Amino acid sequence: HAMALMLAMTRRLPEARDNQAKHIWRGMISDSTQREDELSGKTLLIIGLGGIGSCLAQLAKAFGLRVVGIKRSPATGGEAADSAHALTELKTLLPEADFVVLSCPLNEETEKVIDADAFSRMKQSAYLVNVARGRCVDELALIKALQDQMIAGAAIDVTVEEPLPATSPLWDLSNVL
Repeated sequence: HAMALMLAMTRRLPEARDNQAKHIWRGMISDSTQREDELSGKTLLIIGLGGIGSCLAQLAKAFGLRVVGIKRSPATGGEAADSAHALTELKTLLPEADFVVLSCPLNEETEKVIDADAFSRMKQSAYLVNVARGRCVDELALIKALQDQMIAGAAIDVTVEEPLPATSPLWDLSNVL
């Protein structure tokens, strides 16, 4: 599931679908930095190396990604990831990541684990994927990061309030799936 969201963002599938609906044919983009990208060689940071996170790590390895995991007890498990770290190392790991995937449980440690400070540490070309809980992300900070193009985009399976209120800016941001 998280893998599908990562692929959709890198292959720019939401944009392609929007263009199809508008009957817009988009030819090859001459600027290579604006083109669809490949996953191979990129770094994936998984916050929550439990069952879902470990399955994602295995899949990601098959796609040629470097996988860095964060888990409560880094000494136990995390075999599918290239390295496992404690949550205290998040700030130093964020700048390395091309994808940050949340697959962690919601608790005191993980509530708003991705906040304004976290977005400021992420690459401008990075994507956030949340398949955990909406409250693991500071939603106002996410909206600002997306509006200001501090990150490339976000694929979110969950929101703080569900269903997402009709007034949420998340509905209309082109860099959100």
